[in-house]
Parts: sequence; structure tokens; C-alpha cells
Amino acid sequence: MIPVILSSRGCATGPGVFGGLALLLCALALSGCFAKEPVVVPVKRAVKVEAVTEFQGHDAVFTGTVRQRQRAELAFEPGGQLVELFVEVGDTVKAGQVLASLDLQPARLRLQQARARLDASQSQAVERASNLLRQQRLFAAGSVSQGVLEQASESDQQAKAERRRAQADLALAQRELERSRLIAPFSGRVVSRRADRYAQVGAGQVVLELESAGDQQVVASLPVEAAAKLQPGDLALAYRADSSQTRFSLVLEGISPRAANGLTQLCIFKVRESSTALPSDLTVLVQLKPQTSPVLSIPERALWVGVDKPYVYVYLPTEQKVVRRPVSIVRVEEGRALLESGLERGEWVVTAGASFITDGQSVSVFQPTTRLIGN
Repeated sequence: MIPVILSSRGCATGPGVFGGLALLLCALALSGCFAKEPVVVPVKRAVKVEAVTEFQGHDAVFTGTVRQRQRAELAFEPGGQLVELFVEVGDTVKAGQVLASLDLQPARLRLQQARARLDASQSQAVERASNLLRQQRLFAAGSVSQGVLEQASESDQQAKAERRRAQADLALAQRELERSRLIAPFSGRVVSRRADRYAQVGAGQVVLELESAGDQQVVASLPVEAAAKLQPGDLALAYRADSSQTRFSLVLEGISPRAANGLTQLCIFKVRESSTALPSDLTVLVQLKPQTSPVLSIPERALWVGVDKPYVYVYLPTEQKVVRRPVSIVRVEEGRALLESGLERGEWVVTAGASFITDGQSVSVFQPTTRLIGN
């Protein structure tokens, strides 16, 4: 023990104090020489991920119009006064039923004239034929010249031509009389009347519109791209534009091979439910049924362009790292890439942060620090 000598001021002095301080400084210096280096923990890159799911695209909806399979605009072949109108709009008619009639008196008179001309032409033809036969006999006996015989033969030919023309005029007169009445070509309903009784109508002027009943169609113009995916027999749904509660099923019957204005093709659907009564020219919405086989999809932003084919970064939750994997896509629709191969349902793909990672790199899943939706 080194004695401590106190001075008159109450402070310890002496060589022991300075020696202790020296030992303390040496100990501190030695401890600094043997201090451990701090461990640098690598920081994992944070990425956003999303699961591979089935594509839930929106069903394509197009505007269509209801019509009947059979439609006819009925008109009189000759003109005349409309004196009989046996039906009204909404009436049900049968095939062969008389619907309207013109004044038949002019047609009957023309028919009588045609018959009279035919009778006269037939008498003349008989007379000319008899004269030709007589001239032939006289020519054989040497009583007439060759010119007389030729003239008789020419007159006979003219008489036969007049008879044929008279026969044709008679047929036309009979047809005019028949066509002076409107006959229903098929069973159906009257949907429109364009002339009133006692009105003077011209030849070919439409008087009535007739539609068949119970066999309805829906006509819709579809984009060429959508029509190319359809074929006869495909099913669809339709509903009224003013109400989507009542729906009815359709089956595609045919597609027009011509693209109107190079943009759309006409598609004809048949209404499957015969009990569904729809007004003609009703506007409906045609909903094409989605693809039956499920298609996996990922966000389009998860795709990266490779040398041979596109690829994605797949996140492995158990290993907390990403691996690069090539994929095959069918098409991109509504911001999602529809997959053909390369991924399984439920796997996770990197959707944000892939620009700063490499194959096999350890990553962490980004956890938002705010409760705002969309972060």
C-alpha cells in the first residue's frame, strides 16, 4: 500500500496518483485495440407481389334487334283503288287468306278483251292454215305460182304469231285479276298497314306488312375480332335494354361473310325459348358467354421482355427469394396477360421492384406503412 500524503489544501498528492492514471490510460488503449468490428446485415430489396389467378374478364355485350324469321311487305302488282281491307294491325292470318282487294272491274274487263282477241286470232289462224293448204294443192297441180304459195305460208305464220300473243295477253289479264287481291304467303300477324280503304294505290306500293309468329331471331353487328371467335351453335344470352331481369338464351345460326365498312359482321341468333314473346324491332343486349376453360392470368406489369420469350420473377415464400422464369402468353386483355404455360395457380409474381433484383436474390414483401387504399 502506497501511503497517500495529504497536503495542507486537502488534495492527495504523490507518485501513486500519477501511476494509477497511467495504468488506466494503458488499459483503455489496449481495450480499443481488441474491439470487434460491427456486423453489416445486408438489406433485402422490398418488392410487391401478386398471386396467379384465373382471368375474370367482363362478358362482351353488344346491341341486337329482334325480328321474325319470315317477313313480307305486301303490295298489289297492278295499280287501282283499294276497295276491300279485311285485316287490321295485330290480326293473325293464315297462309292463303285474302287480306285486301282492289276494284276488280277493270281487271275483269281487260280479261274479257284478252279472251276476245284470242278468239279472233284463233279464227284467223284457222283460216290462214286452210288457205295455205289450198294453195299447196293448187301449186302441186300447177295452177298457182311459187310466189302465191310463199305469200300464203307467210300469212299463216303471222296468224300463228298473233294467236300466241293473244294467248300471252290472256294469261297476263288472268294474272292481273289474281294479283288484284293480296294473299297471305304464310301464317303470321299483320304488323303494319300503310294504306286506307278506297285509296288509290300504285303498282308495287306496299299496303300491308306481315311477319311470321313463334320463330324469332336476334340480329346483332359484332366487331370482326369478336365474330372471328364464334361459330354456328355457340350459345349467348340476351335481355331487354330497359330491363336485365328477364333473360333468354340464344343460339348462333350464321355469320355474314362480309364486314360492313370493314369493321363489323352481321350475326344472326335464334331465340331458343319458343314461349318468349318479343315485339319485332325490339332493342336487346346480347351477352356472349365467356370462355368455358379457365385461363390463368397475371398483371401485364409483371411481364419482362426476354431474348426468346417473356419472363417473370416468381417469389418463393419459403425461401424468401425470387427466381426468373420464362412464360408463354396467349394475349393481353384488360391489363392482364393471359397465360398459356409457365406458371401455376397460386404462385406469386413480382409486380413492382423487379427492375432492381436479379435471379435468386433474397427479397422481402413490401408492407405498406399507411392504411390508404391503393398503396
